[in-house]
Amino acid sequence: MASSAGCALVTGGAGGIGREVVRQLAERGLHVIVADLDAEAARRAADEAGAASSVAFDVGDAGAWKVAVDAVEAAGVPLAALVLNAGVALGEAELLDVDPAAYRRAWSVNVDGVVHGLRALVPHLVAAGGRAVVTASLAGMTAVPFDPVYAMTKHAVIGLVRGYAPTLAARGVGLHAVCPGLVDTPMLGAARPELDRLGFPLVTVPDVAHALVSCAVGDDPSEVVVVQPGREPVPYRFAGVPGGRTGSPVPALPSRLPIGTRRSV
Repeated sequence: MASSAGCALVTGGAGGIGREVVRQLAERGLHVIVADLDAEAARRAADEAGAASSVAFDVGDAGAWKVAVDAVEAAGVPLAALVLNAGVALGEAELLDVDPAAYRRAWSVNVDGVVHGLRALVPHLVAAGGRAVVTASLAGMTAVPFDPVYAMTKHAVIGLVRGYAPTLAARGVGLHAVCPGLVDTPMLGAARPELDRLGFPLVTVPDVAHALVSCAVGDDPSEVVVVQPGREPVPYRFAGVPGGRTGSPVPALPSRLPIGTRRSV
C-alpha cells in the first residue's frame, strides 16, 4: 500500500545497510521500494519493513532501471527519496592482479548504478521536490592501498555528487553523499578477524543508515557527510584548490559551460 508521506527507493536494499535504511524509512511513514539484484532477499526485506514492496534488477544496466521507474509510478505517490546504496568491493591491493571482470563489475555497480539511477529518477524527484543520497565512503576521500579500485569508484561518485548537486538544487532537488569509515557488515569478509585483532573501530550499520535517512528525508543540507565511530555525522568541507596568480580575483565557474564537444569527430 502506498503512503501519503510519499515513497522511497533503496538500491542494495536487501543488504546490511540497505535493509536498515528500508526499515528506518518505513518507520517514517514512507512506502519503500526495496531494489536488489537478489529478488528473494529483496522480498524478505520488504516483508520485514511492512510498508514496502520490492523489485529485482541490475543497477549497472541502464535499461533495467525501467523496472524501478515502473515501481515508483505504481506506488501512486511522489518519490520523496532515492537512496543509491548498492555497492561492491574488490579487496585487491595489487592492480596487476585485479580480475578485469571484477573491475568492470565494481565500476558498473558503484558508478554506473548511481549515474543510471539519477538519470532514470531525477524527473520524479523534481516533480516531488525530493532528495537523492549516495552511499559513498571515506575511501572516496583518502588513500586506500588495500583496495584502490574501490577507492577510485567512490572518488568518482563523490565527484559526481559535488558537480551535479548545484544543478539539481536549482530544480528543488537535494543530492548528497554519505561517507562512512569501515562498516561492520559482511563486506569486510576475511579482513574482519584482522580488524578485530587490531582493535580497529568500526561504524555500525544503524549509524550509517541514520545518516543516509537524515539526508534523504531530513533537513541536512550537506552535500558530503562523514560518518565515523563514536561521533555524530559531520559535513565535510573540501579545501579549495590553489588558484592561478593572475593578479585579480578569479570568478566562479558557471554551472553550464560549453567546453568540449557533444559529437564525435
